[in-house]
Amino acid sequence: MPSSQLDSSLFNSSLGVDANYASSSCLDYLSSFAGDRLFPDSFTIEIPKLPALESFGWTTYSHIISGEYRISFPDVYVLHTLNIGLLCSLLIGFIISRIIYHGLLRKKQEDLSPLQILLGVVLVAASASLPYGLIDLMNAENTAVSKMNLLVPIPAIFGFTPHGATSSSKIYSIYFTMPVEMIFDGDNKPVIASRDDILHSIKKTAYSILILISLISILSPHDYTPFGKTVAGEYYEYIIISEYLHPGHLGNCFLIALLFQQALGLGDAIFGNIVQILFGYKVVQGMRNPMLEATSPSDFWGRRWNVLVHSVMKRGVYKPIRKYSSSLLASLGVFVASGLFHEWLVYTVLLYNRTTIETATNKKMNDILLGSNTAFFLWNFVVIVGERILAGSKFFRNLGSLMPRGLVTFMIIMTSLPCAHWFGNPYVKGNFFEDYERCVPVVAKI
Repeated sequence: MPSSQLDSSLFNSSLGVDANYASSSCLDYLSSFAGDRLFPDSFTIEIPKLPALESFGWTTYSHIISGEYRISFPDVYVLHTLNIGLLCSLLIGFIISRIIYHGLLRKKQEDLSPLQILLGVVLVAASASLPYGLIDLMNAENTAVSKMNLLVPIPAIFGFTPHGATSSSKIYSIYFTMPVEMIFDGDNKPVIASRDDILHSIKKTAYSILILISLISILSPHDYTPFGKTVAGEYYEYIIISEYLHPGHLGNCFLIALLFQQALGLGDAIFGNIVQILFGYKVVQGMRNPMLEATSPSDFWGRRWNVLVHSVMKRGVYKPIRKYSSSLLASLGVFVASGLFHEWLVYTVLLYNRTTIETATNKKMNDILLGSNTAFFLWNFVVIVGERILAGSKFFRNLGSLMPRGLVTFMIIMTSLPCAHWFGNPYVKGNFFEDYERCVPVVAKI
């Protein structure tokens, strides 16, 4: 299962690397040679003014698209450093997967000794702490550190690892290390990816890249608040309805959520291609357009948004709690664990190892608030509970069947969109997206 993941974890987790603090002479050479000689930082193009176009009484003026544009290329140095961090992360995940397979999974659950359970606990702690050592070792301000594998030893302890994943050490290593969800058939064997599966995955990757570049190019000139700064409060402040439902606030939250969806979807598509092409195993599509196609809160979180994290949480948190308690408490445990995991990501990605100067001079950095991600997930637990209550009502079932699907999705999104800034604000204030820009081409009108 996942060792690194673009909230996934995005590996979505951290893409900004400060080249000024790196110490590798090899990387310094690559930066000076490849960055300066092979690729310019950017170039500009100009679209000339054209005559106004009139159609059906509407007039479109050329200044809407005419003008000078700057196309910025990815930072080669940052991409190279990111790849090194990612390879180190995958290597660490592979080592941990071998320890889990031979130390925990080869024993039946009832045969696990207290020492083996302690081993699982140690692996969870190690998975959570190793990224900090990786960041320090690379002397980088931020690196690719999404470690969903910190939850994977838990289902191994409680016996909830998919049977197909434990059929061999090779399959388990792929299952554990790669941030994708493998598909197993009725005989617990990995499903082989067809040629059409691979082509579809490649097309999805290209589509995700195009949409992601477009979103970043649109949002970047506006500091990721294209509808202006809004004043909706934090989770611990009084909720003022007019601020939370302000159209500008909702528009900003929607576009940031859409950006997260595309970034996570791109990471899922890239690693899906790797697993399907190199190993031949079919994987689950991790992001299924929840922002535009969800039909219920459960459909949004359980079947569309970051299916990888949902699967890990289900096996690592829900099932172990459900074994000894009710489904309501198990669901609460999942949302609490999701909140705490994302708090760990915020700290690791945005706060850990930031320089004293940056912290002192960047006001937005000082405004990063821990706890807001957990508050966001707890609110969504309340939404899920409300859905369960209303699902028993014949009136609401009939109402949903009569409404257009687009309107249903809009209403579903609106159950969480007003407080979505609780989740997104740390990343906006922490310059996460500015760091992300260094990894993709960006088109901006000058």
